[in-house]
Amino acid sequence: MKAKVLVILTILLFLVLLILFTTGTPPKKLAVQSSSGEKSGGTLIVGISGDIDSFNPLFNESAMAREITHLVLLGLADLDENMEFKPELAVSWEYSKDQRHLTYHLRKNARWSDGLPVTAEDVKFTYDLLQDTSVASPNQSVAEFIEEVIVKDSFTVVFRFTHPYPNQIYDTAGEILPKHFLENANRKTLRNHFIGRNPVANGPFTLKKWISQQYIELVANPSYFGKKPLLDRIVFKVISNNTNLLNQLKTNEIDMVIGVPPEEVSQIKSSNSSIKIYPVSGRLYHYVGYNQKNPLFKSAQVRQALTMGINRQEVIEAMLYGFGRICIGHMPPMIAWAYNNDIKPLYHNISQAKRLLSEAGWSDSDGDGVLDKNGKKFEFDLKINTGNQLKTDVSVVIQNYLQQMGVKINIKSMEWSAYLGDLRQGNFDAHLGAWSTSLYIDPTPIFHSSATNLFNWVHYSNSKVDRLIEIGREEMDLEKAGKIWKEFQEVVYEDQPYTFLYWIDRIIAVNGKFKNVNPIPLSAFYNLEEWYIDPDRKQLTLN
Repeated sequence: MKAKVLVILTILLFLVLLILFTTGTPPKKLAVQSSSGEKSGGTLIVGISGDIDSFNPLFNESAMAREITHLVLLGLADLDENMEFKPELAVSWEYSKDQRHLTYHLRKNARWSDGLPVTAEDVKFTYDLLQDTSVASPNQSVAEFIEEVIVKDSFTVVFRFTHPYPNQIYDTAGEILPKHFLENANRKTLRNHFIGRNPVANGPFTLKKWISQQYIELVANPSYFGKKPLLDRIVFKVISNNTNLLNQLKTNEIDMVIGVPPEEVSQIKSSNSSIKIYPVSGRLYHYVGYNQKNPLFKSAQVRQALTMGINRQEVIEAMLYGFGRICIGHMPPMIAWAYNNDIKPLYHNISQAKRLLSEAGWSDSDGDGVLDKNGKKFEFDLKINTGNQLKTDVSVVIQNYLQQMGVKINIKSMEWSAYLGDLRQGNFDAHLGAWSTSLYIDPTPIFHSSATNLFNWVHYSNSKVDRLIEIGREEMDLEKAGKIWKEFQEVVYEDQPYTFLYWIDRIIAVNGKFKNVNPIPLSAFYNLEEWYIDPDRKQLTLN
């Protein structure tokens, strides 16, 4: 009997060791209930559709890479849910009277995961790398207006700028690299340096294992200056097939997915009632841009009528399944201090739209169902790019809406490079486009009359808008800048160079056993250190 028990125990031990030491497979969950009632411990498994490029912030080129990197490497400051900067490696900062110097005071208890302190030398070194053309960082433009970085002492660093401008903190608060690890590295080949795959951490988590195209495993960083994360580890599991990704969410093989397609939400919720959906305000909007060199679109009154002819809320409900909001301009709602909540959208109103067109001289004189004026039909081509089903569907809906008021649209689908080429050359009547907006408020490339060689493809021109842009992008006082940008939105919305369609929500799905989850527009992993597993549903995880 004892021999049998010994054999069984040996087999069980072998199986456990096999699980522990098998590589190439993410940590597996074992359904063993915890009776401790404690919040600490456990694993979050996040499904991602593709691997990241690097943990080196100089070379992060995808949003997911930046979000994951920020769990390991902190910056001097970061934006919170109110779009206000909060301390990270810096405890405070102040501007000089001439607005050309920004001084940061660093934490004295921040350490790298190898035990060495984070100092002002690391900050200066990071920005020296960023400015070095031999490094060839794709993010080099961030340092364009930084004239010098001065180390005052071990925990005080000063940025001197070429001129005052309101985005100084955005340009200087980014993730910091360890000088002692990189100072002797070949800068020309820094992109391939091993630190990109084996980062030295200063944040709440550190890298334990990374198997390319399979998974990335982070664990709590024992050297972190802040509170220890409640979760033991975070696993990012690469699942390139979107169907498999969502299926694994439904079957609890993974706990979280970022960027759930709106049309999948209902099915996910019905198949797994424990999954919670977190829609957060996105920075991507779709629009119809009208080429104002075309006589059809020279009148703001006509452009207003076209906007009123489209039921944007109905489009949001039908095409986005409710996960969006009507767009009134280029300013994302998340930038609350600059967003104009007082603007009332031009709601769907066919009779009012027809009246505006009639006042502009358009009528159906020959009874063929299409408006005409001076012998010219109100007919135009709407160009869209192929490969985007949402745009394709929305273009048909817009075509049907405007047909009801006597406007004929011919949809022209084009391969992306040809579509973009036509926009740049002004070879279009109207186009269905999208902008992913920046946190930097500077609409110059899109709405300034001088920017037709950039992204002002519709040839929009308004001297008042030009002036508001010019003073707004230089205004250092936040309250004054907010008033300027709100007026800018009012004028542009009155002009309707675009029919601003809708903002698209970013949809995040998380298993409901995780508590304290609070995704924000800038990060799905906001306050991740405070997430925990419901003690009644906690499972042990082998690694």
